[in-house]
Amino acid sequence: MSQTASIDLPDGRRLDYEIRPSARAKNLRLKISARDGLVVIAPKGAETGRVMELVKSRADWIGERLSQFDTVRHLIQEAPPVRPQAFDLPALAETWRVEYRKTRARTVGARTDQSGRILVMGGIEDPEACQAALRRWLARHAREAFEPWIANIAQQTGLRYTDLSVKNQRTRWGSCTRQGRVSLNCKLLFLPREQVRYVIIHELCHTLEHNHSQRFWAYLRQFEPSTDALHGQMRDAWKLIPVWVQRKVMLEI
Repeated sequence: MSQTASIDLPDGRRLDYEIRPSARAKNLRLKISARDGLVVIAPKGAETGRVMELVKSRADWIGERLSQFDTVRHLIQEAPPVRPQAFDLPALAETWRVEYRKTRARTVGARTDQSGRILVMGGIEDPEACQAALRRWLARHAREAFEPWIANIAQQTGLRYTDLSVKNQRTRWGSCTRQGRVSLNCKLLFLPREQVRYVIIHELCHTLEHNHSQRFWAYLRQFEPSTDALHGQMRDAWKLIPVWVQRKVMLEI
């Protein structure tokens, strides 16, 4: 059963948060979202006092992330959804124009109509359905781009992976399992090319070290000398993502 607790932040604010027990959680996980505020996912059976102490130890981190979140809060409130007319994908140096065509179909789909143009068809009077169709198109397009990209980087570095999946994730740019299965966020297409390459190498390095130990960062700096600068840039990279690309709750930090 969920519990409510509070924490005093460095700027003097007191923040209420929710502790949600999870049978699947192995470690403490903190999320900040527009809908739920701060939520702490805790392993089932964890002592509440211990959880609160761990959250308190992250007060500086929470305050910093909350400040970043507040700067864009006006973007993630209940603004009326709109149908995108065009967008750029810096990772691929592409510009796409979106056209809409109403048909008798109740559902909405999106496909590449010609070079640089996406056709959205169906019940296009529903902007949210149009956005969802474009997000599905984006995931397909990202997979087509990322498959040769990661294969090329793996060949250059000698790092091996077993499989690739592409998703529209809220909280992660990428992940890698112990079995070498890499997952990349389709939102990466809105980032500069060098940042996308950094994320790919970051995940491939997890095939060597499945953690963020000093050894992992040494591997990463070996394959990407600009790691420290790029890692810093990734903290603000989510600001480059258009609102329509987000699913319902715009972001979690």
